[in-house]
Amino acid sequence: MIYVTDTHPFVFYAIGQAKKLGRKALRAFTQAESKRATIYIPTVCFFELALLLESGKVRSNRSFAEWKARVEESGSFLVEPLTWEDIEEARSLPGLVDPFDRLIGGTANRLRCPLITQDGRIAKSRLVATVWQ
Repeated sequence: MIYVTDTHPFVFYAIGQAKKLGRKALRAFTQAESKRATIYIPTVCFFELALLLESGKVRSNRSFAEWKARVEESGSFLVEPLTWEDIEEARSLPGLVDPFDRLIGGTANRLRCPLITQDGRIAKSRLVATVWQ
């Protein structure tokens, strides 16, 4: 299976707080770790992560460079660059106000993959297929 992740599930999993993930979200990450699934991480998630680390809202004993290296080495977590198509897809999600949500949702829609997210606004919008519980 192939997924796209929102920022918060990626952070929860990477900092060892997998218990905060929904059942299906945890299964997706576990399958990716064992090479039975692939999870795309939009580059926008890394920018959002950088902002969260800078603001202290996310605390980690890893530097931003270490986060990046860990993903690049994994093989099951792939960095997905932002494309013009993502921006076009994001423009078709006016029900989502947060620009990060729109770009991440746009990436999921372009790739035709479910988005791993707990964000109720995204799930309720039904504009993006989501996975969590």
